[in-house]
Amino acid sequence: MENITNSDEYNNYLREHITSYCVTEFKGRGAYDKTHFLTIEEANRYIKIINEIHPNSQVLLYGLSKPPHTTQTVSIAMEG
Repeated sequence: MENITNSDEYNNYLREHITSYCVTEFKGRGAYDKTHFLTIEEANRYIKIINEIHPNSQVLLYGLSKPPHTTQTVSIAMEG
């Protein structure tokens, strides 16, 4: 890992190592549906469908990153 000096640099570093995406939809009091995708285009298409069916839904898109400095998967919120 290079010398990262701020959170924006770290977020960009994580984005460079995204391997898949996860869409989470809030279902109520601690309950979420999670749907996984290989591409951001598939995930965004799914979000669009959810928003058409349920206009008031609360949906977030996460990138699942596997950076080389850790063996863990790191999730990062993505902007729609």
